[in-house]
Amino acid sequence: MRIFAAALPAALAALAALPAGAMTPGARARAALRSARVPLERADYAAAAARLDLALKLAPGWKTASGLRALCRWSLGENAGAAEDARYALKLRPNDALSFEARGYARLVGGDDRGAAEDFRVAARLSGGEAEARFGLGSALSSQGKQAEAIRELDAAIRLKPRFAAAWVVRGAAKQRLRDFEGAIADFSEALNINPGLLWVKLYRGRALREIKEYKRSLSDLDDFVAANPGRADAIYLRGNVRFLSGDYRGAIRDLDRIIKLKPRNGLAYSNRGQAKAALGDSRGALADLRQALKLDPERKARIEAAIAALEAGERRPADARGEPKAPEAGGGGVFVK
Repeated sequence: MRIFAAALPAALAALAALPAGAMTPGARARAALRSARVPLERADYAAAAARLDLALKLAPGWKTASGLRALCRWSLGENAGAAEDARYALKLRPNDALSFEARGYARLVGGDDRGAAEDFRVAARLSGGEAEARFGLGSALSSQGKQAEAIRELDAAIRLKPRFAAAWVVRGAAKQRLRDFEGAIADFSEALNINPGLLWVKLYRGRALREIKEYKRSLSDLDDFVAANPGRADAIYLRGNVRFLSGDYRGAIRDLDRIIKLKPRNGLAYSNRGQAKAALGDSRGALADLRQALKLDPERKARIEAAIAALEAGERRPADARGEPKAPEAGGGGVFVK
């Protein structure tokens, strides 16, 4: 799940430009679009997408609905459908806050963060600074790496709509990028209070909890996420890292076994499994894994060779300068946070 979302503005009277031959949205189509507002605010993209599907079925060619559905599909990881909707919505000639927001999301999906930010600024002016436009602008600024500016816009969105779960999530992600892990955890927790079904937010909170060494709470979140997403290698890798850091080397090995089964050529997983085996005193197994890592991951040659040399010299496990166990290296991908 990607993190950015939008709700629909309260005023939906003015409609965006339609392509030649497209059906003018009638009352039922407008009602379907309006009904997507709550699930979008709650970051329930599947429910919102279903309502936008209905709006487009009732009014084929409605570019505004396509732009909003692009957001939902992208957030759900449906990249091809999101790209198709975004390309179509980019043909919009916006004439009100809603249509500027819709094109803003299409631009954000297409990677035009600057263009998206400008569309959301116009939407904010036209709407009198509504929460949805401020949220969209915060999302676009965060994508540009302007986290402090993004947080100011998201603060405004949350003041206007305190139960805007998606805004809490995106603000948490921005805080995490600024290494304000406590603040990020608080924001992710509030989003989960609003919508307990956001299991994917537990992945982000679990990562932030790891950073402040709250390993037990981190593992609880990651266990929940992995149980619902057993094929997510990045989450399994992260959990293995937390298990290692908490001293559960056998648990770390179980997770790394799963990573290697999913991705047999993941050299980093072999390297880290070797460290976990070394911590348990299994020097033979550790050396086998580290040598395999050396074949698969030549970019880390110096570090892997140093670990091999330490084991061959009789050290039980690689250590850092403080003499503590060296944590597995970061890696394994991750959910792209916008």
